[in-house]
Amino acid sequence: MNTEEEMKEKSMSESGLDIDWYFTDASGKIAIVASAGGMLPDVVVNNMEKLKGMIKYFRSLPVLSNEILIEERVVQEISGHSEEQKKAYLRDVHYMVSRGFYYFDKEVLNNYYDLRYYLKASPIKPLIINRDTDGHLFLPEAIINSNLSDLKAFTVDQIK
Repeated sequence: MNTEEEMKEKSMSESGLDIDWYFTDASGKIAIVASAGGMLPDVVVNNMEKLKGMIKYFRSLPVLSNEILIEERVVQEISGHSEEQKKAYLRDVHYMVSRGFYYFDKEVLNNYYDLRYYLKASPIKPLIINRDTDGHLFLPEAIINSNLSDLKAFTVDQIK
């Protein structure tokens, strides 16, 4: 765990940034996380060059299914918006989830010390990575000890 001084330094360099990062579960399902100014796991911060490559690679993947499951909480949150606003709000969510990613985001934006991330949407057809055979440069090192199919929320300290 980081010391108080390390946390302060980490906060100064990460707070306010909105960075996409990725993790897998033990079965190889993959999630994208929009940091929204929140804390990043050390395993992500320690290799930002690799993260840049992952972002480029994962955004180039083909669509697996245009059917996605949007969380009811998100549907309620945007229910009062116009159709145009809803489309804009969900554009990136749909883009990544249609490629097989589970999509997590902060509920409270730019609150660095709130370590919680919530599921916004999940794929009908998840992308599954085989760490034994898909050993290319763009596999996320970050792993969670939970099944993404069952996960509605997590905290940064659960990522190893």
